[in-house]
Amino acid sequence: MSSFFNLGKKTASGIGQAINKVKTNVPKTELQKKTRDLKLAIQKSKAGKAKLDQTIFELKQNKDFTFKGNKGKTESNTESYKRITKENNKVIKNMLDKAAEKKADGGRIGRKFGSPKPKTNVEKIKQTFGPKKNVPSKLKGFSKLPEKVQQQMNKKLARKV
Repeated sequence: MSSFFNLGKKTASGIGQAINKVKTNVPKTELQKKTRDLKLAIQKSKAGKAKLDQTIFELKQNKDFTFKGNKGKTESNTESYKRITKENNKVIKNMLDKAAEKKADGGRIGRKFGSPKPKTNVEKIKQTFGPKKNVPSKLKGFSKLPEKVQQQMNKKLARKV
């Protein structure tokens, strides 16, 4: 029971001690560099042998290979850019197609008692980015003027604005 209470304290066996430092592996001499490289090569060869053993096992068992070889070339930056833009265009096209559909989805589908029909996304886009009212450029700021001043300047445009 007493060992239960000593878990957080430092003991002679080293249980409960915090890790203060981790030694970095920065070789200084040529010999240390070579030993480091040798250790890395040994690990890589172990990994390669494990992959080979797994592939041989799967070949004998007539299973699909876990580690398939990559015979194709790697994708360049321009190729990846083209692929990504193509995917994005597909997504945007699907969104616009969905917006153009006239399916009912959501609450108050029919809207009772003659309340105005909500605009679809396509109508909103056309209204926002569509052609504007034909106010000549020489009458810049015309719509900001009071209605009486607008009528004095041009009666037809004053009614439209």
